[in-house]
Amino acid sequence: MDLFSDPSLERHFTGHTNAITQLRFSPDSSQIATSSLDHHVILWNLKQAARCIRFSSHTGPVHGVSWSPKGNLIASASQDRTVKVWEPKVRGMSGEFLAHGKPVRSVDFDATGQFVVTASDDKSCKLWRVSRRQFITSFAKQNNWVRAAKFSPNGELVASVSDDKSLRIYDVKSGECVRCFTMQQAPPRQLAWHPMGNMVAVALGCNRIKIFDVGGSQILQLYLVHSAPVNDVAFHPSGNFLISGSDDKTIRILDLLEGRPIYTLTGHTDAVNAVAFTQDGLKFASAGGDRQLLIWQSNLHTYDASQFEAKATSCCDTSGTFSAEPSRSGSATSNDLSIRIDPRESMAYQALDENFQPPTDAGCVARFCFRMLFNA
Repeated sequence: MDLFSDPSLERHFTGHTNAITQLRFSPDSSQIATSSLDHHVILWNLKQAARCIRFSSHTGPVHGVSWSPKGNLIASASQDRTVKVWEPKVRGMSGEFLAHGKPVRSVDFDATGQFVVTASDDKSCKLWRVSRRQFITSFAKQNNWVRAAKFSPNGELVASVSDDKSLRIYDVKSGECVRCFTMQQAPPRQLAWHPMGNMVAVALGCNRIKIFDVGGSQILQLYLVHSAPVNDVAFHPSGNFLISGSDDKTIRILDLLEGRPIYTLTGHTDAVNAVAFTQDGLKFASAGGDRQLLIWQSNLHTYDASQFEAKATSCCDTSGTFSAEPSRSGSATSNDLSIRIDPRESMAYQALDENFQPPTDAGCVARFCFRMLFNA
């Protein structure tokens, strides 16, 4: 029987001049949008010799990006307190609105593309109708900065994480907080909805990852697999795997069905701030403080849990430990059998993608009023 294939680095890009804060694949997986502390969003076209566009309209660091479901719009959130919505092309139209009184940390489209939710240092999340820049309601139960807010897959709920050490779940129609989970050790930094919409994973500043059952109001799994704060998490589309990025410069891949880490990926030379899967799960990307964007083949569709332990034991250093602590079952510590992958000797890493073309500025090329963007 053939062993399953490990993840492998496919492409390696640089282009930002400061840390990358977030990344998102387009719905068709042909492009990646990255936001950065350098005030820019870069749009990487993966199918046209990596030609990329730099959106330069923000006047402060950009903390978050989101694609509309159709892939025809991108929203970006910035320290300059604005959210900008723009077409992902050189001469695309763009518009903006002042979303909050303090820096905006995240922006997220709903499944229809008609609404966005924003999160801010002003301790609130806000719901907006995109086409009119229309404020609808505010979710303001948090007592500190709100790091991220995201719609559930069906758009009926919004989850937010705040520096008040809370994960809150809001009902979009009523605006009410229907669930609140409190973290004891440290504030959460980011969240991800499970594809089924029944669970939320949270990246924590205390080096942990927690997965909550939203309906059951309980913690399902807790992982201590990083040695420094966790900055981002993302579910595989199957819902069976989770990737995470950390200040410890590594990416971890977890097998959620078995409750264990299966891969430790290196290659970044600074904190990993952002991770994301494509919609089909065949690829994922990572980016962070080293300004690098790494694109990986996941190969998780070949993964076989029954073969994992034999393969891991034969090729890995098992001196490390991990803790997986599901609710109501106590903690369990065992050898970390995860397979370690370092791509820095690979051709993909060293090439820095020979077809890369420097960014072309956009955003200031053609700027029209927001209403024209949607009514033209």
